[in-house]
Amino acid sequence: MTEIVFPPMLRAHRVRLAVITTGAGLCLGLLAPFGSYLNSGLIWRLLYWCGSIWFGFLLFGGTWLAWRRQARSLKRVRWPLLAVMLIIASLVQAMITRISALMIWPELHQHAPGWTVWYLQSGLIAAVGFICVIILKQRSTTHDKSANSGPVLVERPARTVPLGKDIIALQMEDHYVRIHTRTGSRLAHMTLTEAIETVGPVEGLRTHRSWWVARAAVDHIEGTPRSMRLHLEGNIVAPVARGAVALLREAGWLDATGNK
Repeated sequence: MTEIVFPPMLRAHRVRLAVITTGAGLCLGLLAPFGSYLNSGLIWRLLYWCGSIWFGFLLFGGTWLAWRRQARSLKRVRWPLLAVMLIIASLVQAMITRISALMIWPELHQHAPGWTVWYLQSGLIAAVGFICVIILKQRSTTHDKSANSGPVLVERPARTVPLGKDIIALQMEDHYVRIHTRTGSRLAHMTLTEAIETVGPVEGLRTHRSWWVARAAVDHIEGTPRSMRLHLEGNIVAPVARGAVALLREAGWLDATGNK
């Protein structure tokens, strides 16, 4: 199977999800499934389907995150609870999309499918989207495993994780920290603060709430104080929060790279 390779600007997790979600809405608006091709106005169909997909993404994404936070403590009932939560979320999705469609196209009152059919259609779209997200997640995890020379997850106490002069950056990902080094990257189960403490004497700064960067790994700095990025070794790009720009300037990072 051909691997999907995203351009650099689309490799950010949130940007990629936004592009995929919007693209799915536009495709459904053009294909007009479930008889929606009978509804007048291409622009309205595109807006309806994009809005429906975005609402579903936020609804089911929020449901998944809420469940995952409690999954470990739920033990035996966690999977039945997830099923119930998804069923309820599908019901909410069906209600909102049906009401929206009737507001946009009042003529649907005469020939719109019943609530049961509408619910099943909404559930089908949600299931397909859920499966696609899982597949993309698995492909991303597989890609990370093949790119790293060591284990993907480091399930050890934070203070025993070997960091040293090869460190490039630390990146927070959910409850894990991705450790970027010159030999690859891996995930460690710890907080970003704990990871920074293990770096030792390596000079670096926390440039963002989810990033710490080693100064020696900075190739060049791009952007303005309102939108600044650090280009690091290994084609890694780290964001710089506006509040961290002053820290970079005080530490001499901007002057050293010719930025003002």
